[in-house]
Amino acid sequence: MSRSSAVLMRPTVPPPSPVLEVASADCLAGIATGTTTLAIWRRSAPAGLAEWLDGLRPAQLPEGQFVAAPGHATAPLQRLADAVALSASPERDWLIDDIAMLVDLFARIARCAAVNVRLEAIDHDACWRFHRDYVGLRLNTTYRGPGTQWLPPERAEAALRAQRRYRGPLNELPRFSVGLFKGVVQAGNDAIVHRSPPVARHRLTRLFLCLDAETRDD
Repeated sequence: MSRSSAVLMRPTVPPPSPVLEVASADCLAGIATGTTTLAIWRRSAPAGLAEWLDGLRPAQLPEGQFVAAPGHATAPLQRLADAVALSASPERDWLIDDIAMLVDLFARIARCAAVNVRLEAIDHDACWRFHRDYVGLRLNTTYRGPGTQWLPPERAEAALRAQRRYRGPLNELPRFSVGLFKGVVQAGNDAIVHRSPPVARHRLTRLFLCLDAETRDD
């Protein structure tokens, strides 16, 4: 066999995927690697939690925005729950503890001293347009309703042009799963294009969590 034939027969190595699926919270830090732009932690909730959340009236869903340092998110989350008269229960405790854990996790990965926490009850088509986030890192998860929809990188530009007319492949973060997105500040135009799922026509109310590093105006 000639040297040229051997080179031709050498197996090709596919490029690394920009989307990384991980099995644990600790592995989310893998998004820091050069080619990764979205890390997904697929996880399930305790038995009965989804049914408890789905059984709440929209007015009982806690929502609000605040800034918290690691280890200090629990108290403001409790105040949000109290504001909608969300009764004490193991499910309420789990929800608050889970969000506080994600705040600490995000602060550690993003290496930030404080986290902007946004918890929303969404019954309209918020952020329905396909877009890239103009941030460094952003974490989100959906506790109730459909999760964030994101595009295969090769379909991003087509969807940005077509918007509501887009009919190509579309992925969706499973409920309770955590998505850690690398935004334009870190990834440029390689940042994953995504959108909030349209829900108005289905008369659904999502419970959505979004975490960013706190930014200060100098």
